[in-house]
Amino acid sequence: MINLQDVSIQYPESPSPVLDKVNLEIQPGTLNLVTGASGSGKSTLLRCINGLIPHFSGGKIGGKINVFGRNPITAGPADLAKIVGFVFQDPEAQFVYDVVEDEIVFMMENTGTSRPTMQARLDDVCQKLGLESIRMKKIQNLSGGEKQLVAIASVLVGLPQVVILDEPTSQLDPQTADLLLRIVVKLKKEFDLTILIAEHRLERLLPYTDQMIHIPEQGPLQIGPPEEILQNMSLVPPIVEIARKYKISPPPIRISDFPNVTIDTAASRKNVNRNPEKNQKTPLLKVNDLSVRFGTQPILNCINLALNQGEILTLMGPNSAGKTTLLRAILGLNASKGEIHLFGELINDKSLNPVISNIAYLPQNPNDLLFAETILDELHITLKNHSQNINDDEITKFLKFFNLEDKQNHYPRDLSVGERQRTALAAITIHDPPIIFLDEPTRGLDYANKKTLAERLISWRKTGKAILVVTHDIEFAAQLADRVAILEKGEIIFSGSPTKAFTQFPAYQTQTARLFPGTNWIIPDDLTLLND
Repeated sequence: MINLQDVSIQYPESPSPVLDKVNLEIQPGTLNLVTGASGSGKSTLLRCINGLIPHFSGGKIGGKINVFGRNPITAGPADLAKIVGFVFQDPEAQFVYDVVEDEIVFMMENTGTSRPTMQARLDDVCQKLGLESIRMKKIQNLSGGEKQLVAIASVLVGLPQVVILDEPTSQLDPQTADLLLRIVVKLKKEFDLTILIAEHRLERLLPYTDQMIHIPEQGPLQIGPPEEILQNMSLVPPIVEIARKYKISPPPIRISDFPNVTIDTAASRKNVNRNPEKNQKTPLLKVNDLSVRFGTQPILNCINLALNQGEILTLMGPNSAGKTTLLRAILGLNASKGEIHLFGELINDKSLNPVISNIAYLPQNPNDLLFAETILDELHITLKNHSQNINDDEITKFLKFFNLEDKQNHYPRDLSVGERQRTALAAITIHDPPIIFLDEPTRGLDYANKKTLAERLISWRKTGKAILVVTHDIEFAAQLADRVAILEKGEIIFSGSPTKAFTQFPAYQTQTARLFPGTNWIIPDDLTLLND
């Protein structure tokens, strides 16, 4: 088994331990869900199990760790790699080769696996994870979700005893995420794997979880069955939030386990207009018949889309549908055909200056935007590029909205993925742009920070900003969308109300919509609104 006794970890130059006197026991063949706020120490806990801490990170570590008879503190990651497979939050960080197939077989080559066995395992994992069509593609040309699947495949082919997945579904659409988790559970049973998964989107993982390990803001680890731990958490998935409204205890974690409740059917079908003043708004951005090809491969086909003043538009769709390509084409970063209008003016043949001045863009990987020595410096660089000047007191106040005011002098790349995401978002919006593009902005964010982000976006919407959010996070999208567009196979198949998108399209139904079919309820708050 995996056993931690009085484990404390303190990074170099850190004033206090990240984890303090942790005691934890993980039984073989179980799936363990590790939860906690962004920066709480989830990744730290996982990395001490495969020896990356302290051998890679440095710092001080105390206590005892036993991983199936090995001591990671003395053995180190090279020895632990024989039994522990690790997929990082940022999959790009662990790639060695340029081509998908080469990357997947790399670990087997290192362990001297025979060629017939390598081929069989490669074929099997590619088939199970749906990677057959991209086996010979260059990794740099893959979507964020595809990269995540490749990283997971490269670990699974090694058939380790322990598999550690750090935010494995953060860039996956709901269908692919569910497929991946079903595969992981199947492999767990077939090979008696012990699995640890750190994840913020609890609604995806709870049905598969044997044990929950919650790192609270204060106090010792909370360890036990999900139904037990969830009762002590303030921010929870929609199904648990709804169970609390109906005083159901312990809360169910599967839709099928939720008991029948009586609802006012007539009231439930009323339309919930969350932003009624936006029925008619001025389009700040329009694209007409926009098409993109990569070589001979069509990616987008005749896209027509408008983004209105004072509106939050969420763009959804499966991995590789072309969502990021659409953003980049509008920004002039990908060659395209068609028309792009900004403030009513055709900008296809213009310089990039109007786009750079008026559209802030947060890409999937926040590292692409982080170059300075501190968070404060990052914001000053943006202000300088836009010929603006704001004093440090105002910047500190601005950073408070992102829960970063106490980290403004930290090196951005030393932060957690969620903190880097928030830093990048602050850096692209400090100059007050009228249009904001966000590509998977909830990656690495816990429920509290997602709630804060939603509040920030809604407050920006009220000032007239136009916001386009690309996301796989259905529950997040349902909380703030004024309009939803669904992109599949390079074409917009739907553009309309969130109510219709999240109730009538099975692949995009929220937990609330699945619990109460036939209603217009898409978020837990709708139950309160419609019963008032």
